[in-house]
Amino acid sequence: MKNIILIVFGVFFTIANAQFQLKLLGPSDGVVTSVFSDSLIVSLPPCSLAGKNVDLWYKNIATSKNNTLKNIFTVPKCISKRDLVQINQVQGYQVTNLKTGTQYSLQYIVDTNRSIVITANTTAVTSYSTINDGLPGRSAAMIVITVLLSVAMFILIVALIVSLFFRSTAD
Repeated sequence: MKNIILIVFGVFFTIANAQFQLKLLGPSDGVVTSVFSDSLIVSLPPCSLAGKNVDLWYKNIATSKNNTLKNIFTVPKCISKRDLVQINQVQGYQVTNLKTGTQYSLQYIVDTNRSIVITANTTAVTSYSTINDGLPGRSAAMIVITVLLSVAMFILIVALIVSLFFRSTAD
């Protein structure tokens, strides 16, 4: 009898604390990057939760400030492999208005289901005035090549003028 109660309790505990995967999107998902200076792109909940509203909980780890975005979207329906045309399929959700260079914890909440908690960093922004856009010193090879090309161009232009002069006098 104790084993049955233990199994039933284990099943209910698992159902009550069901977790699904949450990840940052990447190149394998068709996205070049999911980390920006003020936003992150996270995957959608599984389509088994289709039609349900999604809340997003996130925490700024530096300040320990919690935010919950309520009803940010509805989980889209599953698309079967037999569908030949897929137009504008949504692959993820972009969490916006984040601070640059900050670490966040994120979690989806769909009814009683919760995703695993992931941690992600926004990229730090570099001031444009600190970027070195000057060229390094010119090497001797660059100077030699430039001189040779300039002399060759001068010779070609002189040869063109001379050939035009002799051609016009021959007529």
